[in-house]
Amino acid sequence: MILAAIVGALIPLCTCGMVPLAVALRRRGGDLKHVFCFLTSGAAVSIPVLLLTWRIIGLEWVSVRLLASVLLGLMTGYTSVLFLRGAAARTAEALAGRDEAVGMREGMFDLTPIAGRSRVRAVWRGFLGQLREYAPWVLVSLLLAAAVDVLVPGHWIHILYGQRTTVGSLLASISGVPFYFCSGAELPLVRELLSKGMGFGPATAMMLAVPIVNIPTFGVVGKWLGPRAALVYLATIVLGSTLVGVAAGRLMAP
Repeated sequence: MILAAIVGALIPLCTCGMVPLAVALRRRGGDLKHVFCFLTSGAAVSIPVLLLTWRIIGLEWVSVRLLASVLLGLMTGYTSVLFLRGAAARTAEALAGRDEAVGMREGMFDLTPIAGRSRVRAVWRGFLGQLREYAPWVLVSLLLAAAVDVLVPGHWIHILYGQRTTVGSLLASISGVPFYFCSGAELPLVRELLSKGMGFGPATAMMLAVPIVNIPTFGVVGKWLGPRAALVYLATIVLGSTLVGVAAGRLMAP
């Protein structure tokens, strides 16, 4: 389980990229709790995101974010055995014999070696794809950060996202529902909120949950598990992020 969480956390894919990979692992016989552990930690963080975290909000947050993401993946993995086994089993049966799952394009995970100029073109296409996926939401995060800076008084942030309050971590966990912040795109907003008085715990919860708990992710996971099970999965992420945030706030409080 720990290895699944760590490997997932190091893969540079967002939630909508992790879900097809998780489905493929499940169809090839992957254990349910390991697959959900891998999916959750991978959706919450990656190596590029850790580098962005270091550059935007500081080096101390790198280890916090990695450890918190692995912990959230472990919690979700064990919880999935209790609440999501039936939905995953039904979906696995429905997908049996099919070549595609949850919008996975043919050849998405093709490991055939690429030679010569094809490698350069593949890298360039991958870069453009990442740019199209990340850039709009980074701009949204920057816009929200500017709005917070100009329009939101600091004492409001302290009240909503207080250092040791469970409510603050819970609100932070559901703050990204209307948006689709890929992991890392939320960092400008988190930095601005921290400067306005956001607590360590709610900031941790926000970075964990915002890339996963949103409407687009619900649609992608719902295609795999069904709407009801997708809601259960996202609720599990909210609960787990809240608990991790509360614990981080208490441990790291001055």
